[in-house]
Amino acid sequence: MSTPANQPFSIAAEFLGPVFSLNGELTKNAQNLVFARNGTGKSFLTRAFRYLDIYGQGAPIDSAPLNLVSDESPDGKGAFSFGRGTNVMGSLNVARISDQAVAQLNNTIFHVFSEDFVQEELREQQYSLNGEIENQIAVDSANIQIKDAQDALARADSAEQSALGALNAEFNREKGAKLIDKAGVRRQLKEFASLSLDGLLGAYLEKPKEPEKTFAAILKDLDTLRSIPAEPDYPELVNPIDLADLDLTALASSLERITSPSSVSESLKRKIETHRDFYRTGVEIIDHEHLSSCPFCAQSITAPDPRTIIDAYVEYFSDEEAKHKLELRRFYGVLNGKESQLSEAKTKLIRQQALYNSLKVYLPSVKNTSLADGVDIIKRAAETISRIKSAIESKAKILGSAASLPEESLDARVGALNQVIEGNNRNVEALTRAFAKSDDERKKSQREACSVFAQEFAISNWQDIEALRKHGNNKRDKATALAALEKSSPSADARARVADTFELLLRDFFGEKYIFDKDSFVLKRGAHEMARGPHRTLSDGEKTAISFCYFVACVHRKVATNGDYHRLFLVFDDPVTSMSYDFVFCIAQALKNINISNRGEVSLNPGLVNGSSHRRPDLLVLTHSSYFFNVCATNKVVADDAAFALYSEKGVHKISRLNKYVSPFHEQLKDIYEVASGRDPDHTTANAVRSVLEAVGRFCRPDKSESLTSFVQHLASEDGITVKSILINSLCHGTYYDEKPLPDDLKQACTETLLVIEKYAAGQLEVIKGKAAKKWAT
Repeated sequence: MSTPANQPFSIAAEFLGPVFSLNGELTKNAQNLVFARNGTGKSFLTRAFRYLDIYGQGAPIDSAPLNLVSDESPDGKGAFSFGRGTNVMGSLNVARISDQAVAQLNNTIFHVFSEDFVQEELREQQYSLNGEIENQIAVDSANIQIKDAQDALARADSAEQSALGALNAEFNREKGAKLIDKAGVRRQLKEFASLSLDGLLGAYLEKPKEPEKTFAAILKDLDTLRSIPAEPDYPELVNPIDLADLDLTALASSLERITSPSSVSESLKRKIETHRDFYRTGVEIIDHEHLSSCPFCAQSITAPDPRTIIDAYVEYFSDEEAKHKLELRRFYGVLNGKESQLSEAKTKLIRQQALYNSLKVYLPSVKNTSLADGVDIIKRAAETISRIKSAIESKAKILGSAASLPEESLDARVGALNQVIEGNNRNVEALTRAFAKSDDERKKSQREACSVFAQEFAISNWQDIEALRKHGNNKRDKATALAALEKSSPSADARARVADTFELLLRDFFGEKYIFDKDSFVLKRGAHEMARGPHRTLSDGEKTAISFCYFVACVHRKVATNGDYHRLFLVFDDPVTSMSYDFVFCIAQALKNINISNRGEVSLNPGLVNGSSHRRPDLLVLTHSSYFFNVCATNKVVADDAAFALYSEKGVHKISRLNKYVSPFHEQLKDIYEVASGRDPDHTTANAVRSVLEAVGRFCRPDKSESLTSFVQHLASEDGITVKSILINSLCHGTYYDEKPLPDDLKQACTETLLVIEKYAAGQLEVIKGKAAKKWAT
């Protein structure tokens, strides 16, 4: 099925300003260009478009009757319509008497650039842009992929949240049941408070191994802690064996020393050794106190027989044999003491071990420790002492031969025993401290319980954890896909789109001279804000160019969905002025290349235009500037057959096609010549003066014509020609003025303008004079 051919655009108006009757037709092309001399009524037509624009935004149009209806309207009414074929895209009926305005729109969004737009949106704001744009641009069928991706992400997120919620509920349930109810953990415990499913998922990226100590075992420890006796029978510390009173080196020397036997008879020796201490004590008393009688029986010892016996006793204890035996006896006695100490230590170690074993079971931190009983070490130490004693006994019997200590070292035996004693004592002290701090022991077990709980929960619920992670991965994949689509698509936020488009156009027009801060919605000069404000910083030409850029960016404020971009119809009323000729080509090129994608992306790249995904918008350009008109026509802003002229003929306005270069210069110069020659000026005279002077300046002295003001200043200073400056910009854009130039001033300006023509383009004046002569002759 073929698509119906497009119908031509049509425009009709009745009694709008100077337009009493208009019924014209444009081309079927999406872009049309209309030239109209000043005073023709172009601005009234644009104002009618503007009211349709305002109506489409939902704003009141109460002022339309006053600002549009012609004073000459017989019934005080006016009308305007714009359409395509039989389809009326927009219409406006206004009645000044009843002060009524009725507008209708048919699937069209008008967006109108005019003096009114610049005044309301920029001048009144001192060129500070309004960033309060809140509307959102809805995703429609043109961007359904994003909607599908958003739905897919929402489903993935819902699935993840559902799985997460279920697992988190189970985690919290078990956490309370096991740790609070069974393990008695308080909620204030740091390790309990920090337990969360998120933390568990971050800690166990892989399935954990079984804990060395299970949660059940920790619970058993906690139960045991609760049964600690109120007054426990603590094991006592055992004293180590001290060998400081046993000089083994001296003993070894004593055993090795050879002592000659005493001269006392063997029978006497045997008698003395039988009661050695008794005899020795008696000898010491007699010897030291010089007694004459026996200290025991009181018999006289001065007689020869008793004296002989006593002297024999004294001699025995005085010789080396007696002394050596005494020394050995002393060593022997010390060793007997060490044997007693070993026996006592054995008993204490056994008791210590028994008490320790009965208490350690209450404390998890020490339950796996144990004490050494030391039985074997004590036995070996006792055996060594026994052998040393045997060596002493043998030596005492035969002092005349050398003896030695056993090979095994008593120091080493006792040292090993003391190490056992000291190790056991340390464990006993640790046990005692642990009992004193049993609450810390309980908290330690509870902390361990928290850690093991998380580990065992991960093990028992690993299948659900993996399923949750799959949901998370799926959600991330969906989010990545959506982000990729959104990155390649414009923002749904109208403010962001306005900012992006305005920034794009600014860069095309000004490079880096002016920068737009999209966050603060502030126009900057380079990296700096304009301290004097944009209205005092920007030139008039720059203000025009910036107004154009901002107007195009504001298309995003007019749409509600991406599909609305196809409904846009742009209307431009003189996008350039006499102050902005530096930007004529920039604006013309922008009008030629501007295109909008199905997703609302505004671009100046003509290579994107394909008629489907990227289209040039429908637009109508109206201008009174012949220069701008010719630039647009020669640079193919519109098709060759889409250039028109609006003019009035016998009270009826018409639109006719222009197929060649437009030169209103001759018509305007003819009007100036006729006024200077005596004809009364009218509302077009001031614009004719301005337009002729602009043309002469651009083509004859472009070096002095940065603006019309510059050229007029040049005329005054270099050529002595003064032009009434009040006429330069008056009555040229449909603007209202409280004071109009006087007819005499207009005539004087025409006369001065002819002086300029005579100096710079005398041949043009001669042509006009020739035409006038022919006219008067006929």
